[in-house]
Order: sequence, then structure tokens, then C-alpha cells
Amino acid sequence: MKHLEHDRTKQALNPYLAARQEWNERYGSYIAQARAWRVAALIAMTIAAVSTSGVVLIASQSQVVPYVVKVDKLGSAIAVDRADRAERPDEAVIVAQLARWVNSVRSVYVDAGAQRALVKEGYAMINRRGDSFGALNDYMRANDPFERAKTETVAVEVQSVLPISGDSWRLEWREDVRARDGARVSSTQYQATVNISFNPPRDEATLRLNPSGTYINAFHWARRL
Repeated sequence: MKHLEHDRTKQALNPYLAARQEWNERYGSYIAQARAWRVAALIAMTIAAVSTSGVVLIASQSQVVPYVVKVDKLGSAIAVDRADRAERPDEAVIVAQLARWVNSVRSVYVDAGAQRALVKEGYAMINRRGDSFGALNDYMRANDPFERAKTETVAVEVQSVLPISGDSWRLEWREDVRARDGARVSSTQYQATVNISFNPPRDEATLRLNPSGTYINAFHWARRL
């Protein structure tokens, strides 16, 4: 008790201590409240930033779910299957894709825009980690379709696409080469053996170019004797 009275007497004698005590009693609670609001605001901003980042991440990882629609000879849909499953496409789909690939990489068009589209489609079915990538690059360098189009065109007619065993297929086609004036230069029969694999498309761009997810791992082609 005496000690408390001594402190009060000391504060009364020291105007600085008395003013400090009064300031703490009057404004201390306001300062504490302001500090608490700042901490709460900081926490809220952190939560909002984390939530926004999560939403952006989820949106960036959204994927297109592709579907394969099977049609009959009249074009009527007879079945619809998801194409993002690791399932092997039907044989008819594989045949159509391989025929399309041969036409894309062997045809020569006068229209440069159409030719670029063909080359893009051809490379879309190439396994970039397989032997086919280097082999197709070598062929394109030696038979640049844009240079050939200056003097000739090549029309491809696929005649057969048949399975050999497992994922190996045999293709046969005819190439008609014509000069720019339309005169036929040559008509040659070709054959090829290709090895394929499957990887369902995961984005819209791949879906448009290679809807079945059929990829050429390796190929070898030559003239038919």
C-alpha cells in the first residue's frame, strides 16, 4: 500500500510520467483496436490472394473433353464415345487416320495455304520422340512440297490400309504427278509399313488435328515393284 502511494506521489511530482499515464489510459485502447484491425485486414488480404491464385490455377488446368462420334454411310451418328480415355480407337478410325496421314505428307498442292495445312496435319500425327520425326524431316527437306509446287503437283489416292500385327500397318497408294499445265508426268505405286501408338488428345488444338490420338512411331515407304 505504501509502495502504491509512493508511485502515485512520484508521478504527481513528475509531470512527464503523469502525462504518459493519462495518454495510455485515454488512447491505449484505440491503438490496440487499430492494431487488431490491421492484423485482421492483413489476414483477409492473404486469404483473398490465396483463393484468387487457386481459382486461376484451376481455370488454367481446365481441359476440353473430346468425344468421337461414329457415323454410318449416310452420316448419321450411331455412337458417341469419350476420346480422352486410354482406349484403342476402332479399326475403321485407325484406317481413316493413316490414310489421311499419307495424303497429308505426300500430296503437293499449288495453294500454299492448303499445303501448309497439310504439312501441319501430317506432323500432328508424328511421335516427336520416335524415329518417324527425324525420318519425316529428312523427307521434307529432300522433297520440299512448296518448291515442288512451283513446277508440279502430286495427287495421292490411298488404295488400302491393312493391319499386319499388333500396332504395325501396311499402306498402299498411288501418286499421280502432273505439271503445272495439267499434263501427267508419272503415276507411281507406293507402299509403306508404319508402327503406331495411341495418346488421347488433352487440348482443343490437338483434338482438331489428331482427334483419335493416333501417332506414327516409325515408318518406311518405297515404290511398289
